[in-house]
Amino acid sequence: MRSISKPLNLGHVFGIPIRAHYSWLPVFPFYTWAIASFYLPREAPGLLSTHYWTLGLATTTLLFASVLAHELSHALMARAEGLGTGSITLYIFGGLATLEGQPANPSSEFKIAVVGPASSFILGTLFLAIHTLLAQYAGYRAGGQVFQHLGLVNWFLAGFNIMPGLPLDCGRVLRAVLWHFNKNFRLSTQIALRMGLIIAITLIIWGLYTLFYKDYITGMWSVIIGLIIAVMLGTSDARARNALHSRRGTVEEVMNRNVVLISPDMMIPEFINKVLDNNRHTSFPVARDKRLHGLLLLEELKAVPREEWARLSVRECMRPVDDSMFISSLTPVAEARLRVEKNGLGRAVVLDPNGLIIGLVSLQDVMKKN
Repeated sequence: MRSISKPLNLGHVFGIPIRAHYSWLPVFPFYTWAIASFYLPREAPGLLSTHYWTLGLATTTLLFASVLAHELSHALMARAEGLGTGSITLYIFGGLATLEGQPANPSSEFKIAVVGPASSFILGTLFLAIHTLLAQYAGYRAGGQVFQHLGLVNWFLAGFNIMPGLPLDCGRVLRAVLWHFNKNFRLSTQIALRMGLIIAITLIIWGLYTLFYKDYITGMWSVIIGLIIAVMLGTSDARARNALHSRRGTVEEVMNRNVVLISPDMMIPEFINKVLDNNRHTSFPVARDKRLHGLLLLEELKAVPREEWARLSVRECMRPVDDSMFISSLTPVAEARLRVEKNGLGRAVVLDPNGLIIGLVSLQDVMKKN
């Protein structure tokens, strides 16, 4: 028998497993009933009961699809940034897209986070535009009310996720900003998690006060939203703590995430003018789509006659990839030190479990840890 705490498997979209939290089980029929029995008869009277129920089911289904679109935008942006996506779990007013690995830099984290609220805002605007169009025709009043409701709900989803605390989207934006300035992913995650807890507790306390002393409906929704954040925070907190714990004492904890990657097709003069002039490194990872092809070593480039540089590409001058050049992000620091000391480079490219470049580790980095 399925545990009530386990999400329901709904299938795959773009190869990503889609799941629904058990809280959707009562919500789906209840929401359909509320739309069909109260909202639409009040806003568009005079239709048959079957019409109301059909529109109620369509409204709830589109609401579910809107939440899914929000999470898919996170997942697809993560793919574009070189991360894998484990699964998407949908909650009542949002969801969690689990990522395989962590963004390599604050910029990636920011883009993955902000695209969710942006997609909800765009969807809301689109639905409200359809409502405005349908409002011109008397026979489509009920349909127009459906799209108006969906537009406002999507705007609410965008606004809901703007609160600056994990697991909400703006919590990831907050983490990206903190990470950019303090260069510490672990500390930034802990701060964003604490902010999420503060937001959840504040909403619950304020909601209980409002529930008993002011407005019942507003108070009830504030408590529900606070509890949803708390449930999502528990999942997010456990996942974040596990990820942080798994990186403790490993290369990922000490590596440098600011990696300058160059294309194998780049010509040497372009490399010198656009890359070398702005960076003081002695070696550069050569990559396409964050997959390592080799290393361009300045010492070896200097051995090539300068008059030949104009016709040579990076691919023709690089040292092809071999096992000495890269190291797993999960490698213990002590082992990494031995490997970096022996490879003759004094550094190694760091790859995540998917084989994508996420950083560089130098002998100095692993010596500081010890």
